[in-house]
Amino acid sequence: MKTPVWLKTLLADPSVTDIALGAGRVSVDRGDGMRPEPAPWEEAELKTWLLAQLARSGKSWDARHPFVDATLAENDEVAVAHRAHAIFPPVAPGGIEVTLRKLPRASRSKPVWGTSPYYAFLRDVVRRGETLLISGSTGSGKTTLASELLSEVSPHERIVALEDTRELAPAHPQFIPLLSRPPNADGFGEVSLRTLLKQTLRMRPDRIVLGECRGPEVLELLQALNTGHRGTLATLHANSPREALRRIELLGLLAAGNAVPLSALRELLALGVQWIAQVERAPEGRKIRELVQVAGREGDTILLRPKVLAAGEPLKMIV
Repeated sequence: MKTPVWLKTLLADPSVTDIALGAGRVSVDRGDGMRPEPAPWEEAELKTWLLAQLARSGKSWDARHPFVDATLAENDEVAVAHRAHAIFPPVAPGGIEVTLRKLPRASRSKPVWGTSPYYAFLRDVVRRGETLLISGSTGSGKTTLASELLSEVSPHERIVALEDTRELAPAHPQFIPLLSRPPNADGFGEVSLRTLLKQTLRMRPDRIVLGECRGPEVLELLQALNTGHRGTLATLHANSPREALRRIELLGLLAAGNAVPLSALRELLALGVQWIAQVERAPEGRKIRELVQVAGREGDTILLRPKVLAAGEPLKMIV
């Protein structure tokens, strides 16, 4: 089934970031929250279209795994690549639910975050090879900011990126994406981010990028940060830089069990991470709300030093 004209129009609209599809329902986010719009198709049409898109991306689903994540590439059917998440009945008793997130293009010509007063400083941080964490909520622009900053890395450096679903798209000649893989219907074939990170260390990376810190791979990442792997960049969900550090500590403790004490994890964090950028989605647009430098430890506390803008320099909002 071909993509209907109305959906092509939404996917081509530069103001649209997210689209949610259900049986007789469509919600669209143009930067001001999910707003309902007329839904001109029924669930049978939605399912037919979805299965065709999943087949093109090499993904499938079955009753034992009634949900799927996929990256749907730009093609003659859609104007821009997007990440798709679908969940099927009986887990979704109201019918199939599909969520589409438009992905940033690999382009330097139209930067989204370049108008932020923090951007030039972050660009220099990345170029110098200092480690940066980008923290924020869902839809705050973490992946877009990461892609634009990675485009600033020297073309002579090799970037290896690890993700569950491909989203990062920097304009860089040596960008190498690696994707994790869930187990099949029989429980075999899983390739976790933790496994990929171990393989990455053997791939002669100049930069390691972790699309999102969310599991036990954080422990390997902290060790890599302290063994000469400069210029690492990672994103994670958190509401503040301090919460970002606590989240990484928790993930590291869960991964290590009793093998690594909290004090050792904090030492790895204090030595391995240099900067944390907090991004947020405000009613007037997306913005870099805060930038802090990790300034070592004092006892059990990791010290954070805010980066203060020049006097009178406003925080510009990012559409």
